[in-house]
Amino acid sequence: MPFARTVTGAVRSGASVVVYLPVSLRSRLRAHAAATGRSHTQLVFDALNATHDRFADLVTAHGPAAAVADGIFVAQRTGRRQHSEDQVQVSIRPNPANLAVIDDLAARHTTGNRSALIATALDEFLPAVSKGVPA
Repeated sequence: MPFARTVTGAVRSGASVVVYLPVSLRSRLRAHAAATGRSHTQLVFDALNATHDRFADLVTAHGPAAAVADGIFVAQRTGRRQHSEDQVQVSIRPNPANLAVIDDLAARHTTGNRSALIATALDEFLPAVSKGVPA
């Protein structure tokens, strides 16, 4: 699964934190929020709680492909992440203590990328969408 960057910086209590998600994943998040009445922040916490013990395997499964050799050289990444789908901003409002937990998990599993961590958890947690209707 492709991932994008995360906007970082100091967060005040109740301040928004922006993460980047694939468009289809944001659609699933919105549909599940509408169906359950839970906020995006609550659903992110639900997804992280449900998947945190499997992050190592999930991140490996959703992570970038192994480096490809190009002749005698290993192909170098450009530094920009490549995405098969457009990315969009989604705001969540964790308090500083909860953001610290997210950042710790991101540091351990996605080299500090909150968006990658949250996208992986949400993709695993949220029901698939079939014909525009949540499963």
